[in-house]
Amino acid sequence: MYRSSLAPRCLHTSPWNAAGSRPRVDLAALAFLFTGPGLQGEFSAAPWLGVETVWPAPEPTDRPRPLREVFGEAVADLCEGVDTVAVTVSGGLDSLAVLLQVAALRPRRRVLAYCTDLVDDHGLAAADMVRRLIKDLALDVELMVLDPADCLAEPAWSPHGPRLDALPGANATIAHLAADRGAGVVLSGNGADELLAVPRYLTPLLLRAGRLPGTVRYLVDSRRSGPGWTGELLATAAGLLPAEQRARWYWAANWPEWCQPAISPVIAEPWRAPALTRAQEWITSTLAGHTRRRRSWAAADAHDAFWPRSYLPPAGPVPEASPFLHPDLVAAALATPLTDRYDPRLPTAYQRCKAAIVGLLPPAARAVLPPRKQYYRHALTAAVSGPVQAPLAVAAGLLDPAALAGELDTAVRMNVLAVESWLAGALQAGAEIPGAEAQRSSR
Repeated sequence: MYRSSLAPRCLHTSPWNAAGSRPRVDLAALAFLFTGPGLQGEFSAAPWLGVETVWPAPEPTDRPRPLREVFGEAVADLCEGVDTVAVTVSGGLDSLAVLLQVAALRPRRRVLAYCTDLVDDHGLAAADMVRRLIKDLALDVELMVLDPADCLAEPAWSPHGPRLDALPGANATIAHLAADRGAGVVLSGNGADELLAVPRYLTPLLLRAGRLPGTVRYLVDSRRSGPGWTGELLATAAGLLPAEQRARWYWAANWPEWCQPAISPVIAEPWRAPALTRAQEWITSTLAGHTRRRRSWAAADAHDAFWPRSYLPPAGPVPEASPFLHPDLVAAALATPLTDRYDPRLPTAYQRCKAAIVGLLPPAARAVLPPRKQYYRHALTAAVSGPVQAPLAVAAGLLDPAALAGELDTAVRMNVLAVESWLAGALQAGAEIPGAEAQRSSR
């Protein structure tokens, strides 16, 4: 049974493989998580000195099949041999697609739906949306609603590095509750947007495919996203440029803040320069890949949205996975034309830009689909609004305590908490953390 989600295949050298030796934490790798790419991308840099993470390289399948067919097989694979399946749901299209597919499995499974009741930026509670969908679709599932204030469980520690998910406490709480109720796997919709949502700069590809009405509707939908109409015009003109220049123009338009990598002030010396060097090496490598593959701006954006993938090991005692990260579905999605991700016939911009995900749902469900995407910026900010303490990271010399005290950026504060939690687990596991040894006796 497939359980992992495009996980690192291994660590080149196990941190604990030398008899009598203690693995040393690579503070420069952790500092990289506070550069622009590290804060906004999804990275899992190997956090050990002398250790390299080995990633699988997703490639398109040679024989594309309908995504809905492959999606059904992926869900069935993840649920093979499992009588009780837990699904984390938010009221969005991604988790709904997973929930509906699990509910349709034969033989039938007991389905547990877990919803963390966040309030989105429009004031709508996630649980209200989930309850409506379950009722409208007559789903035979058991819904459990969690108050975010009660989600205090600590995620399981992993040698692969810090968990950079938005709500690790909620995910850990769900994992433990699901285990108590006999779940054999916890599924989610992680990775759906990155894999299947419409990329930016699709205009030239739609025009080349002869889809003029669809192009007009797409331009209307894209006017407020990212670089907007200016970016679409530049992408069309950039198609005439040589591959290397096209890639550089793309980077300047899509990631202007990454042209000169920056790092958060919370990172102390001497770790700032090594982290910035790593960030620049990643940017150079990514641009070289776009040039070598001669990617259009849309293809480059689709690649950068999905890759790299941050590896999230199970937060608790139950295996976790997402069908959108199943290798078969990834291979099928990469072989699907980018223009198929947009459907001008769907009723709202949200659904039109997620046409590939809407296509995974049964036609009968389309009448009750959510009309817009839910954002939870205020809820996530509130989740880390209290004082952020990181005594291990400060003692190790990774973080500047004065800068940390005044840091208000939500993403930075989330990464600080994730790194501090991981360092505590590494110390307990016997790792050597330079400068932090005095903290061992107090834990």
